[in-house]
Amino acid sequence: MSFTYRTPQLLQEDHQTTLDVIERLDALLAKARRSPPDVNDATVRGTLKKAAEAIGAEVEFHFKFEEDELFPRLEEAGDVGIGMHLREEHAALLPLGLAIAKSAGEAIDSGFTQADWDDFRDKAGELIERMLAHIQKEEMALLPMLDELLDDESDMELSVQHGNAH
Repeated sequence: MSFTYRTPQLLQEDHQTTLDVIERLDALLAKARRSPPDVNDATVRGTLKKAAEAIGAEVEFHFKFEEDELFPRLEEAGDVGIGMHLREEHAALLPLGLAIAKSAGEAIDSGFTQADWDDFRDKAGELIERMLAHIQKEEMALLPMLDELLDDESDMELSVQHGNAH
């Protein structure tokens, strides 16, 4: 999807970064299944490293930016519903993402026990499912609404804020 303003483009780039990590996690889960993967395998290690670094930081930043900067603008313009709905999803996704990031980091250092892997696999599966649906909602509803709401000045302000905080 193509947008007029830079801010929705930046958010779409954030989504792509998250989707890349989600796809790597999904591939890891599919390959390893019920047995803990070998964290010394380069692909496994790279996926865990990406998850540890990107999920927590990217998701937390992205959600905060939307909640602090975008949703209030939409609410001022009269659209309260989307912000409320997405905030609820953020409240469920963020702790899940942070738990995955923490577990991935620990696994890099110590590997997975069977119990650790079972927990990671379950949480990662839930995160993948929820995050895919969440990103789709934002791509189909939030970003087009934002593109209609912005003007040159507000887009410049938001895109600079996004870039500075990233």
